[in-house]
Amino acid sequence: MWKGGATVYAKGDKISVTKGDLTGMKGTVITICESGQVNFKPIGFPQLTKPLQIDIALIAKYFEPGDLVRVTEAKYKGETG
Repeated sequence: MWKGGATVYAKGDKISVTKGDLTGMKGTVITICESGQVNFKPIGFPQLTKPLQIDIALIAKYFEPGDLVRVTEAKYKGETG
């Protein structure tokens, strides 16, 4: 696991690139380097067969309808849905 700001990333998390040349690209985290780089497998780009690497500051987690999530802070802390 690696913490980027207030967000904690782990292998298997779905991410979306929010800044830079790859803005809008989505993928799945493969590994997180101590240097703050994230290796991820792009989603929806079958021609990209090798993992890409990006700085952790340029990504955000994303969720799709039906994903199971757990609230980690605030009023509903500990609840899942």
